[in-house]
Amino acid sequence: MRTVPTTFNGFIATIKLSEVKHALLKALWDSSSSFPREWVTSSALLKLSQQKYFDRRLRELRDSEGLDLETKHINGEHCWRLASDKIGKQINRTYLTEAQKTKLFSSANNKCAICGKQTKAGVRGLQADHKIPLTRGGREDLSNWQPICNECNVAKRRMCQACELACINCSWAFPENAGRKILLTIPKTISLSPKISKLSDEDLTDALLKVLNDKTKQE
Repeated sequence: MRTVPTTFNGFIATIKLSEVKHALLKALWDSSSSFPREWVTSSALLKLSQQKYFDRRLRELRDSEGLDLETKHINGEHCWRLASDKIGKQINRTYLTEAQKTKLFSSANNKCAICGKQTKAGVRGLQADHKIPLTRGGREDLSNWQPICNECNVAKRRMCQACELACINCSWAFPENAGRKILLTIPKTISLSPKISKLSDEDLTDALLKVLNDKTKQE
């Protein structure tokens, strides 16, 4: 790990930044005057970048460039911060070839490994996903890839953020070892209520599981 100059221009001097990445990183840098910087909400970063998947850009800065970025849920909202001005080990991502992706998808009959939906490959369809993220020690070999649909990919990515659980026990990484999984959309009228909006995704999941467990005991 190396330390870089403590001015923003010095910090980004050796980093390749697109306009969006520059704006996101500048917002995190300017959130306070000392490290770790203050947390910045995802809603604020979304408004700044005007990109629905802005978090991908931040993950690229963390993973590929080695920046010390952290994520956390605070009062029910996902947040990002720049923990230090140090640059760590870079991760050079590799991607499956078209032939490898075709084989991966066809072996699963073009079905999502998580929800079981059958769909065509594409940006909004079936995608190749690392079971264990590279940032959590996942490998690039074929055994660490699985076919999942876009909806499950987005949901898995959100669940991975700030997660400290062992990946080997994660139902998103190894759905074949888990029980029945469903994707549930909480109506806005419910999700925006004061009590629900303060809950993190993990707390909300625990609350729903408790309801199911209580229902089972009543049968």
